[in-house]
Amino acid sequence: MRGICTFFAVWLLAAPFLLLGLSASDNSAQLAAVTQHDYRFAPVTITKIHHRYQNSSKTGTTYTYVVTVEAPGPGEHSRALQLRGQVTSSSDRWTTGDRLTGGLYAPDAPSLGIILTPRRHLASLLGGSASPGETVMLALFGALPITLFLMCVRSRGKEEPEPTTPQSVLGDRPVRRLRVCIAGGTAGIRLTAPDPKKTSGVPQSTLSPALRLSSPEGTRDLFDRCLDPQALAANLEGHAGWLYWAPVAEDPSDWCVAALLVLDDDRYVYGLTPPGCVAELPQGEPVDLPLPDARPLRAVGPYALWQSAVHGPGLYGFGLGFLAVCLIVAGVDSDGGPLLSMCFVTTVGGPVVSLLLIQRLRTAYLRRLAQQT
Repeated sequence: MRGICTFFAVWLLAAPFLLLGLSASDNSAQLAAVTQHDYRFAPVTITKIHHRYQNSSKTGTTYTYVVTVEAPGPGEHSRALQLRGQVTSSSDRWTTGDRLTGGLYAPDAPSLGIILTPRRHLASLLGGSASPGETVMLALFGALPITLFLMCVRSRGKEEPEPTTPQSVLGDRPVRRLRVCIAGGTAGIRLTAPDPKKTSGVPQSTLSPALRLSSPEGTRDLFDRCLDPQALAANLEGHAGWLYWAPVAEDPSDWCVAALLVLDDDRYVYGLTPPGCVAELPQGEPVDLPLPDARPLRAVGPYALWQSAVHGPGLYGFGLGFLAVCLIVAGVDSDGGPLLSMCFVTTVGGPVVSLLLIQRLRTAYLRRLAQQT
């Protein structure tokens, strides 16, 4: 479910930026200037083709024409206007004299040119309802991720997952176990095997949250993917259980290995722990798997999902980015001035700065927690 939810969240974050790009491409400075006059929409005739550009992509080939068209003048018997504009079509056979369905222009300001667009798209350009094509696109844009999400959730729900036991997690390697109780939340440096995709062979060092586990022989840390180890430890206060891990003989003694904390109420916490072959760590006792009294386990939860001190300041960047999107769509500084540029920078940079700030505050929190414990 983690991968499915991550995909869904990324889609929701990316959607406003894609819609913003589509909106900004239509809300041009030319459109703003034309609509400030007594604009008109009328059929036009091509009188000259200046350039033709071919645009090829995976979805097909389109052609953009730079043309001069003849459009009706401001009065009933006034002279026709010669206006310049662009038209995009899938056909490469446009010639002089061809009739276009229509264009939006200001008869009293011919220097602004003409916006050649189908009539069904005109209402959305002028701030009205979306065109049929845009409505279908928006419906598909919203329905596609939701449909995929529901299909994945349904398929996952039909699968019969293997019951979680120490054997299902640790495999057939020699296993050790230690009787422990929850002593609190902490943080520390977690060393794991080098990334197989990298050739450097350097182990991965990560500052990670952990549960501090106490036993008569000493303490151990179980590195977990929880957001707040102190909140997790508070929820598990007073509980005891067995910690299982399987050392890898050929790995260095400080490389963490997979571990499973099985509480007495058949709940578990999956994480990583140092293998235990160094003198200051309790090494537990060997145990044979499968256990004769092993029962299916259920995960500890729910985990804390929010840290106000860490995530709160990061929300300002997202809020500013959303405000910038609203201003751009509303047409602020549509002539391309510095305010519009600032809005675009804030739209993209706000969420990025927020994520970096959250990461920095998160790292500072874990370092402080490691020093305190």
